[in-house]
Order: sequence, then C-alpha cells, then structure tokens
Amino acid sequence: MPNRNVFGPRGFAREPLLPHACGVLWDAGDVVRLLAPSEQRFVRHGTYTGRSVAVAGRVDIPVLRAAFATLLRAYPVLVCRIGIDEYGRGYLLRPARSGPVELCARDGDPTELTMPALRLDPAEQLAYLDVVCGPGDLSRVTMYVHHGVADAAHCVELFARFWDCYTDQIKCAPRAMGPFGYPMPLEWYAEQRGIARHSHSGFEDVARPLPPANPAGEDDGPGEGVLVRPRRLRLDPAATARIVELSKLHRVSVNALLTAGMLRAYAATAGPGVAVPVGCLYPVDLRARLDPPVAAAAGTNMAGLAAFTAEVDTADCIVELAQRISARLRNDLDSGTVQQSVLHFPDYFGDNRIHSLAGHIAITNTGVVPQFRTPAGVHITDYEIVYLSAHPRRSLGPSAAVTFLAYTFAARLTVAILGGPDPAHLYERVHAELTAPIRPASAPAMSGPS
Repeated sequence: MPNRNVFGPRGFAREPLLPHACGVLWDAGDVVRLLAPSEQRFVRHGTYTGRSVAVAGRVDIPVLRAAFATLLRAYPVLVCRIGIDEYGRGYLLRPARSGPVELCARDGDPTELTMPALRLDPAEQLAYLDVVCGPGDLSRVTMYVHHGVADAAHCVELFARFWDCYTDQIKCAPRAMGPFGYPMPLEWYAEQRGIARHSHSGFEDVARPLPPANPAGEDDGPGEGVLVRPRRLRLDPAATARIVELSKLHRVSVNALLTAGMLRAYAATAGPGVAVPVGCLYPVDLRARLDPPVAAAAGTNMAGLAAFTAEVDTADCIVELAQRISARLRNDLDSGTVQQSVLHFPDYFGDNRIHSLAGHIAITNTGVVPQFRTPAGVHITDYEIVYLSAHPRRSLGPSAAVTFLAYTFAARLTVAILGGPDPAHLYERVHAELTAPIRPASAPAMSGPS
C-alpha cells in the first residue's frame, strides 16, 4: 500500500493544520497527503479541466444523475477536497461528511459553453457535472475535474466510464465498478521505480534567469471563477488522414509533425521572413513507459516534460524539423531525462522556483480520444477541452508565449490555441501548415507554405 505521507512535511500530523484559503478548517484525520509538486501547480488558481460534448438525442437526466453518482462512488478521489495552508501548499483531504454535489441540469443553448450553474469549489469537491438541455433533443454535457488529481489521460478515462455507466443503466444492465483507491502522482511512481533525479532537468535550454522579485505586496485574494474556451481549428477527416499519411511516408511521428507545424506557424507570426528562435515544452505521458505500466486512473499527473529549441525558418523543410524533434525526444527518453524531469519541478514552478520558463511555447497533444459509448438514438457530435479557474489569483509561475492543445476526435484533428503574438494570424498559419499538400513519395520532404 502506498505510504500516504510520502509527500507530507515531517510530522505534519502533529503540527496544527491551518485554515483553508476559503475559511474551511480541517484536522489531521482529514488529510490524505500533501500534494506533490506536479499537482501543486494547479492549486493556486483552483484549476479544473473540462471535457465537454455536444449531444444529439434525448438524454435522461435522472439516469445521468445516477451514472454520475456511480462514478463518484467508484472513484472517491472525485469527492475529496483540497485544503490550502498559510504557505499556499495544497493538501488532498478526505470527502466532506455531507453528501457529494450531484449534477446540475438546466435549460439553455447547448451550442454555447458558459460558466456552470453551480460554483466549482475545490474545498468542497473535485469533480462536477454540468448539463445544458436545449431544443430539439440537443444538449451539452460537461464534466469538470480538478487538474491537481487528474491529467488528460485520467480525465478521458473518467469520462468514458461515466458514459459506460449511463449507457448500461439505460439498458437496465448496470455493472459493478470500483471502488478504486486514491491515485498517486508521478513523483511517487518515480520513487517506486527507482528513478533518481539527474543533475539536469532536460529543459535548461528553454529556461531563463529568474527576474527580480517584485516588491512584496498584499495578495489581493482570489477572484471570481473564470472559464476559458480556447479557439479551435478543426480539420476534416481527409485533412487529418493526410497528416497521418505524411508521418508514415517520412517515418516521423504524428506528434513530431504537429509540433513542427505549430512551431513553424508561431515563427511565421512572430517574425515573418526570418529565422525565429523558439523553445517549446511538451508533456510526455509516462504511464506506458514505466515498468510495470500505470493504469490511466491510477495516476494524477503522470507526464514528464520534454523540451526542444531551434531557430525556425519557414523556408526550411517541415519534415526535417519534425525529425529533429523526434531525435531529441528519443534521446531524452533513452537517457531517462524525461522520466526524471518531474523531480526538477520545484526549481521551475511555484513560490520557491529558481529558474523561469516564461516565454516558452507550450504544446500538448492528448492523442486520439475514444468514441464514448452511448445508448441507441444518442450521439456525441462534438468534443472539446476547456479550463475553469475556480479561484484565480495573481500568477506566480511561468507564462507561456502561446499554448497549443491538439487532440483527435471522430477522425478530426483539433488544435486549440491560447494566446500568441497575433491570435488571428496564428490561427491562419496553423491551418496553412497543417493543410499544405503532400508531395509524392519521391520528394524528400514537404515544405509548408511561405
């Protein structure tokens, strides 16, 4: 059994535990463990990630409610809480003695994505379900899970199990599920697998000197919740298939090709006609790379970070850039650099960081999203990822120059974009890079549009 105190400060059960930032008190018996650095990154703002789907066909609200209740019982971490001490450290707390918050359903426009009807509060619960019912048997179903306890792979697993529960209950054939133990962070798995911290993190070439601290001032406290719905570029199945074909033709991964395209798009926007120095960071899910592997819902945040830097000139070959990205990642995986990168997170994130990652390009590719099971007559027509900050505060961490989020659902590649030097132009450049024609096999590579 995991040592639940592995990330707790020495003797924390003997020290007085402090009020939560929102005024909630807890005692030693409530504490599961201190959150690890990979999880702490999402505590300050109360960051939830949402999986939101558009649904065609009548959904049964009481059955949705029952399916969500089943999910909460099967994965009790979802009804846990996060408490914050006076130093800003987050603790995973056992569920409150009151019952969990059930789903909230309301009438509205399912084509819109608005703040959930219920206020999301990490001090109360770590997962919520929001349902908007529209005319003509159209609806939107959004599940929010706190990022501190679930990354992309974990969230997709939970969402899939939710739709399994719903479908089985509609068919009057419910199946037993769980309960499952509390998931653990990558730091814990690294310790269990004997992964030690290296002298270097792997992203030194992306880092910058930490700027001088601003004069100490009063924290203005948490703000109102904020929902972020990134602008999305959605390719059709044919354009998506062309990217897969190109990756096979030139023996590079789809991920490397997408990363190359996004870096070229950024370079074309930031400095058209010249070579632009870029530094990017992207997460690598290590579940399948550990021995033994880790199940999707057994880990909270299981990604190490990989880095790549280059001077990107859009006149150069996109495939050659993708090959360089692949070579760097392969080398960093073979050397174990990515696997131990999480052990350096305290140096780059949070109050005690000694390096800055400001200005990097953040790229996340969560891969192919499975088709979720639904009953006859109910179809999921769209899927997207959104973010909700339950109690945003002044940021203390590195700020990315732009964030790209890629995933494929129903054979359509989606690239969501947050920020950037010229968002409208950047959107156009990403589209141009990812839809450039594929040359015949005799051609050494494909160059993107100028």
